[in-house]
Amino acid sequence: MRPQVTVVGSVNRDATVAVSQFPRPGETLLGGDLAQTLGGKGANQAVAAARLGAVTRFVGAIGVDGADVRSELVEAEVGVSGLVTLEGVPTGAALILVDDAAENMIVVSPGANARLAPAHLPAALLDGPGGVLLLQQEVPTDVVTEAARRAKDEGGTVVLNPAPSRPIAPDLLDAVDVLVPNQHELAALLDAPEPEGIEDCRALLARLPEHIEACVTLGADGALARSDAEIVHIQAPRVTAVDTVGSGDTFCGALGVALGNGASFIDSVAWAVHAASIAVGYRGAQGAFRGDDDLARLGPIPV
Repeated sequence: MRPQVTVVGSVNRDATVAVSQFPRPGETLLGGDLAQTLGGKGANQAVAAARLGAVTRFVGAIGVDGADVRSELVEAEVGVSGLVTLEGVPTGAALILVDDAAENMIVVSPGANARLAPAHLPAALLDGPGGVLLLQQEVPTDVVTEAARRAKDEGGTVVLNPAPSRPIAPDLLDAVDVLVPNQHELAALLDAPEPEGIEDCRALLARLPEHIEACVTLGADGALARSDAEIVHIQAPRVTAVDTVGSGDTFCGALGVALGNGASFIDSVAWAVHAASIAVGYRGAQGAFRGDDDLARLGPIPV
């Protein structure tokens, strides 16, 4: 049986331009060629999960202008029975700059993503007990909360990537099994000062509710993972980063696949760190895992 992963979240058209440096206010820069690709945290995580071996279903919203977006998800072998088309609003879009250091700046116009409602959710989110639900915060809070509650009732594992950062209601947090913030999101969640190093992150992880397994992503430093009372630092392989856009989404997609395959939380996080380290070697949010070579470098899904 292949792992079963459902993603409820955003889907965008990404418009990306490479620049030597980010512009200052009022400054005009010449950049590289415009690259237009499928994006959105939800879609990125769904595509990553599908390419990494899961049977993947995406639930989200597009405008009537989004036929190409639907086609691209289908081409990536992502199920789109839960993708609704809304009248009178555009499909979401993201405007992305990537500099020579592989850092990025992003502005998102949510479009149809902001109009997704609990009524658009399918009656059953998962294919059965043991499935994994991946959630982010680029769609309305009531949708995220309702999806988490339903998946919990269906016997699934609920994974929340709290990005972009915003307050999380207690009823949503109660339904979450796995929390995947970066350092900034973790500090915001706990209303704490920004961590200044790995030990600060370790202390913040220890403050999260005991029922949640959690990991904080650390970029080139890998991740800290907390399972029960154990907090483990998982180092990332040393690589040359080309583009960090979407690496966190690759991490979340890989984490969902490994958890759906029955792997332990620590082993799942380690596999996800390795997957993200491969993804930063490609341009674009969905550049990695298009061929067998990347999958061979990553290795089999842990069990």
